[in-house]
Amino acid sequence: MNESSLSAIPSLLAIRPSPFVLLPIMTSPEIALPQPFDPHWTEIAFATSRGRDALGIETLSESLLADMLPGINNQTLRARYYSFWAWALRDFIKDKNARHTQQGFYEWMRSREDMLIFAYLSHGCAGGAAGTCRGREIWQNGKRDVYPLTWRSMKSTRGGAYALYYRGPLAEMNIILPEGEDRRHDALAKPMGVELADAYAEAVAGTLYVRKYLQATQVTREIIEDFTENGCFCQVSRHERERKALIHVFFRFDTPDANAVRRLASLSLFLDIIHQSQGQPLAQDEFRDVFYFWSYSASHPYRPEGNLLEAAQRWRIFQLRQWFVLAIEAPWAYFLRRIEIEPMTEEDFLAELLDWPDLDALAGVLNFTLPDANVHTLTVADFYAAIRDAIPAASQETGPLNFANDLNERHLGNILRHKKNYYDPQIMLGYALVMLVLTYWRAQSWVDQPGWEFLTDKYALGRMPMESYMRHVDRAIDEQWSIARWVQWLYQRYLWQQHRRVVLQKLANSGKDTSRFEYLDLPEHGDFRLARMRAIAPDQPKMNAPRFPSALSIFTDLVLIEPLSNRGYRLLAEAESLLDQFKRYQVPAISRELFDETASDSEGFPSG
Repeated sequence: MNESSLSAIPSLLAIRPSPFVLLPIMTSPEIALPQPFDPHWTEIAFATSRGRDALGIETLSESLLADMLPGINNQTLRARYYSFWAWALRDFIKDKNARHTQQGFYEWMRSREDMLIFAYLSHGCAGGAAGTCRGREIWQNGKRDVYPLTWRSMKSTRGGAYALYYRGPLAEMNIILPEGEDRRHDALAKPMGVELADAYAEAVAGTLYVRKYLQATQVTREIIEDFTENGCFCQVSRHERERKALIHVFFRFDTPDANAVRRLASLSLFLDIIHQSQGQPLAQDEFRDVFYFWSYSASHPYRPEGNLLEAAQRWRIFQLRQWFVLAIEAPWAYFLRRIEIEPMTEEDFLAELLDWPDLDALAGVLNFTLPDANVHTLTVADFYAAIRDAIPAASQETGPLNFANDLNERHLGNILRHKKNYYDPQIMLGYALVMLVLTYWRAQSWVDQPGWEFLTDKYALGRMPMESYMRHVDRAIDEQWSIARWVQWLYQRYLWQQHRRVVLQKLANSGKDTSRFEYLDLPEHGDFRLARMRAIAPDQPKMNAPRFPSALSIFTDLVLIEPLSNRGYRLLAEAESLLDQFKRYQVPAISRELFDETASDSEGFPSG
């Protein structure tokens, strides 16, 4: 909508300014065009959304994780879900009275899922089950005598945890075949899905629920408690056929299927990290240390060898991007917090920000020396060189020396993630800039190693690729930019422009307004930089959940590892055997087919 169209329709004068600024139109000097600006509406036409990832940067990490660990996500916390859903789908297909469509399955399976949630709540198990928030409302601590099996576990979808969390992973595991042009509903893949379904069916065959009440719309507490003893997540270790079938699904040595090969490599890497840990704690941050620094904090190094090397390199690149994301989101989060307190113009915000830094104090705390502490005269080249020179040469590689001082990504990341620091520009910009420098130098020796493609412009498709950022660093160094100019570029051309781009995409694709800031006092004809910016919603620096905690929970269910009292783990005999098998394994060339030949046959529609 241009200036003339606005003047022709005066009712469209803005009440709520848009957060967008369109880039100038490149045209010939002879043609005079009005300065482009965003449309302004008299009413809010789109539903607001406070969803995550306001910069569109974290979705790429999810793509990386799906590539490296297909079949497991942050919600797939229990091994037995995979056999339970195979069992449910098998019985749905065999039920001649069912309505055989995908929506029909979602309605049919509701009673099975409700029963599983009740069993979990009845048993008092720890370790995540989808649908328990709704389930607890109905379970009421087991005080009722009779319970319905007709309620939806997820308010957001009719298909419960199956549709929301498990359908994709089940397909990536070659357990199901998602509906296609010739199918009206999901099918069960042979032999993987059928074997899991039969194994779970065997485990629960003697329960009262299966023998007498599979068609019931309500059950007594006694029936639930009876089912719990064999059907709950934690009972898989009692049923050897099912446990073995699940291990085979996760650790497949019999196929070149891309998903299976990548999953096998990552799961074997996790086992090897536990094997070499020497009983050290392995909570989430410690695992990140091993992925990135190849070191168990300052304790001892991690040494991946043979088949494990490529997987270790890929997970290292993943964690590199995680630190990069955290460092990018910190100054963005500070900006929103600042204009939440007081709306400011772009010029005033940047002027205040560039008046902040005590670079001498920053260098003193983090043990590096600057030739100049003035942001307007200190160059990006000198800033990057000063930090590079302060890092011990050996710590540029891997191992415990990375923790010899505070100049490392783990230390800086912990500070950036602490809520008390969200309003402090010395930390949220200063520490973030130092972390960006560290990731820049760290990445130099990893170019062209396995996993580097994750950082490229081609892979990222506009989602703030690290390769592009590094190219901008090179330009700033070559052109002798000052830190002041670098910070201005970071906000104007990197953070604000990226957010506007993401908002426009989501507005067009899903009809939701995800903007985090807006303009006030916008002149009808003039420069957006004269208008004040006001935060609509705050944000915080964060990293994607890494999926490996789900894998560790699955390992525990399958009796492959044993948790230790210090948050560490140890391998059990069967896991040691799997790890040894992977070390001797001839890793096949990855097939580009989504499913291998063993999944080509399937359980389809019921006969008759």
